[in-house]
Amino acid sequence: MTLNTLSVAPSGVKSKKTTLLLGLLVVFTLLLAACGGSSQQNGSSASKHILTIATQSYDFAQAGFNPYNGHPNAGAAGLIYETLDFVNVNDGTFTPMLATSYAWNADNTQVTFNIRQGVQWNDGKPFSAQDVAFTFDELKKYPAADANGVWTYLSSVTASSASTVVMAFKKAYPPELVTLAGHVYIIPQHVFDSAGDPTQYLTDHPVGTGPFKLTSYQPNVAVYDKNSSYWQASKVKVDEVRFPEYKDNSTLQLALPKGTVDWAGYFSPTLNQDYVQKDPAHNHLFMDAINLYSICVNQKDPVVGGQAGLPIRLALSAAIDRAQIAQQATAGLEPPGSVTGLVLPTAQSWLAPQYASLSTGADATTAKSQLTGAGWKLGSDGYYQKNGKDLTLALRSVDTYSDWNAAAQLIASEAKAVGIKINNVTVGENDYYTLRTDGKYDYQMMFCGMVGGPTPYYLYNQYLNSTGIGNGKFNFVAWNNPATDQYLNQYASSTDKTTQMQAIQGIQKIFVENQPFIPLWTGADYDEYSTRHFTGWPDQSNPYSSGSPNTAPDYEQVILHLTPVS
Repeated sequence: MTLNTLSVAPSGVKSKKTTLLLGLLVVFTLLLAACGGSSQQNGSSASKHILTIATQSYDFAQAGFNPYNGHPNAGAAGLIYETLDFVNVNDGTFTPMLATSYAWNADNTQVTFNIRQGVQWNDGKPFSAQDVAFTFDELKKYPAADANGVWTYLSSVTASSASTVVMAFKKAYPPELVTLAGHVYIIPQHVFDSAGDPTQYLTDHPVGTGPFKLTSYQPNVAVYDKNSSYWQASKVKVDEVRFPEYKDNSTLQLALPKGTVDWAGYFSPTLNQDYVQKDPAHNHLFMDAINLYSICVNQKDPVVGGQAGLPIRLALSAAIDRAQIAQQATAGLEPPGSVTGLVLPTAQSWLAPQYASLSTGADATTAKSQLTGAGWKLGSDGYYQKNGKDLTLALRSVDTYSDWNAAAQLIASEAKAVGIKINNVTVGENDYYTLRTDGKYDYQMMFCGMVGGPTPYYLYNQYLNSTGIGNGKFNFVAWNNPATDQYLNQYASSTDKTTQMQAIQGIQKIFVENQPFIPLWTGADYDEYSTRHFTGWPDQSNPYSSGSPNTAPDYEQVILHLTPVS
């Protein structure tokens, strides 16, 4: 399964660009930089409990309240349309939604979902297994709607009864369950059957099974009211959800501290000063570490790639003070990366014991010993040399990404301290993404944003599987290692946790000893929230969701957990 088609791309006040194939709305549309304003009425028992969620750059006038038309409006996925399960990216747990359970057959080539009974569409029509089968058939009939590529793995989807759906695979591949259950939004057959291509369908009267109904929309705000016939209506304590639109990060950054918004998701290095410290009793941050920023090292390059370049990769990795770089790039809001390639601390339970005490600091002694052991000699200019040439590397970034470029300067300084010269080069944003995915591997090193998943497998598989090398694919470093592929296949062919753990820890060993790419800092799903009007938010102690108001269907789960303050 492919989790992401466009990695995180920060700039200044950071926004994240992703096309998350782990989700139709984000983890693969803009990871929104959000902030906003609230008109909450709380206090008496007769008050209407209004949740205001800041959003950015949605064209509400387009009326694209449809998860498959390429520009769904804020809130459509999750509040209107639901999935079979909710999959928590932090620990991989499944919460039953439109399916009550699932079961694999003996060889993991078929999964059967038991579909929830008694559910209604918000127009009063009954929901059934046939709607689920219809949704998947639509994705097959109209491939442009299948942004997650589920039919790459599926051979058939059948409603074997009113309450059962059977999904057969072309070959065993249990990891795809995350997408099938958690990121395909189920649509009503009685509406879409006559709509034609779902990617072209626009509506201002969306019909879904979710906890809210669209009641109004304008170019600058969408309003959803509670769906009284929702199948778990007792969980919905929020009466109304509003999505006001803000034109850019600067506007968001000014609006959030005013206290008129309940929930936002954007980055600024001064969030603690500008937001939390304005009202520390109510204003909070949850920077959920689920992604990764790295130096992608071209394994086809004769200097840094392959076995010949291994000492250089290990030396550069050892030279980097990841804690300092994370502080420089994220103001300390996101943790330093791990040389295991795991997103820590989120994936801590998968960490091999022998790597539990690995440092994130610089180790100049190890860095220099790697180079001298490979025949490099320290020159009078302070740089290691071979055949009369300095060890000089090029690191590509994006000219407008101020945090990447600040980190690049620090990396160059740290590399210089151990005798490695790094020339930082920048290109325009569009050029960067074109060059990164064109399959020509015309760089030596470049910054990469990498999207994680509910287990380490998803990041490892997307960026290290040899089948991901080439134009339009995501093995940006061109890592081609049979042992890595074997471990990935071991994980992907089994549902046994012990077998999967052995595979992930096997890849960790390969990763630590080879550094196919060099982790720098983790990437968070940004979440700013206020407890002034609602409690029940996810946080570091209870990460039941990523907490981001920009990520569907996570924000549905958050809203289902919220309780108004009396």
